[in-house]
Amino acid sequence: MIKLTQQFKPYTLIPGSCIPIPGSKFYARVFPTLWQVFSSKHELVGEGRISSSGPLKRFCVFQDLHRGGISVFSEKYKYYLLPSGRKVSSVRGCLPHADQAEPFLSLGVYKHADLHKMRLRRDLKEILPFWWRLAALIPPDSSESFQEIQGGIGNLFHVVHQKILQREKTEIHSSLLSLYLAGFSENFLPRIYDTEYQGILNDCFDVDTQSHVPFSLLHASFCLLRDIFISHDGEVLDILPSLPPEFPCGKLIHLSLEGIGKISLEWRKKTIRKVCLHAQENKDLFLRVSSPLVSCRLRQWKQKKIIFSSRVSLGEIMEIKAGTTYVWDCFLK
Repeated sequence: MIKLTQQFKPYTLIPGSCIPIPGSKFYARVFPTLWQVFSSKHELVGEGRISSSGPLKRFCVFQDLHRGGISVFSEKYKYYLLPSGRKVSSVRGCLPHADQAEPFLSLGVYKHADLHKMRLRRDLKEILPFWWRLAALIPPDSSESFQEIQGGIGNLFHVVHQKILQREKTEIHSSLLSLYLAGFSENFLPRIYDTEYQGILNDCFDVDTQSHVPFSLLHASFCLLRDIFISHDGEVLDILPSLPPEFPCGKLIHLSLEGIGKISLEWRKKTIRKVCLHAQENKDLFLRVSSPLVSCRLRQWKQKKIIFSSRVSLGEIMEIKAGTTYVWDCFLK
């Protein structure tokens, strides 16, 4: 019902920069004739050399946020580094199909995703969709919890999350930007301390304290950013509960909500335009929107056949049934 055509493949043209491998807790350093893969503890996992005479033209390293892994291109070769850290010349049969990827977020910016230029522009409408998608691909690890990180970026993360939960909409954007600049390199490699000394964090630290890459920060970012757009508590489903005014339009598709199903949203001019829900369980649901809307059109599909269509009032509890798709649109004040 709601679709995105945007490609989620940010890239860097800078040789040797550290870049996380989507779908894993590894990061890579890629040069025109050398590649290295490291663990979160900076242990060398894999390494290889490329036999080619330089200087090479059109060298580029892409993060594949649809399937995982990274792609390395130049005028003379093409190869891939899988989430396992293995180098292959083709990803056929090695990664899931791109059509299976979910969820995704778009905030209306479709520029070329050069990570270095994105850092200079500092536009969260451009940055957030890649940040959230990379966070969605990080595998969970019960042995590592971001809650255990004290000081440094940990304190700032909790301050930002509290502003989102308390719906301080006018302060969320600036706080998120500070979290992005201090907690991540330009290639989205997470860090506990601001190694660029930008004056965002007041903590003093020794370089030796950087004992590992806190991929748990990236994993925790998924829930933090999700809470801006969707909040779920029991029967209540809040739509755009903490949307900052800096994000006036956007789409969020195929987000799985435990105990409910998969939901997609579309909004324009800071107002919800369409909500699609494919229910996976039977339950009562109260759909709450933050803007002053009072009614909408509700349609229901089952097995690709429409079974219900009518205008309904907002603010009422309704029963949803597993296997049915619900679409709310044509909202009115």
